[in-house]
Amino acid sequence: MKFPVDDDTLAAWSSLLGLTEAQRASTLTEIEKTLRVGYDHRPAELRHFSFEELIADMGVDELALMFLVTGLRQTGHPEAAEAVEIRAAVAELQAHHEAD
Repeated sequence: MKFPVDDDTLAAWSSLLGLTEAQRASTLTEIEKTLRVGYDHRPAELRHFSFEELIADMGVDELALMFLVTGLRQTGHPEAAEAVEIRAAVAELQAHHEAD
């Protein structure tokens, strides 16, 4: 899978989280699995797009959030991962509310 960042960025994120090479690989595998689950359950109006087409516009911020949450779980910090997910969801809801 092609991610929207280069290897140096992934290495820097891994270093910040203290991930081993195996944990980094596992984190990226988990992210791809998560995205593929979403792809498998995509709405009917998106059925004609391939997986690669749908993830091609994935933003760096989206990947960074997924990498942080998954990496925190990989390093044994599931509570921190959950806290990040909750904050991200609240921020998303607030952004939608402010846009309305």
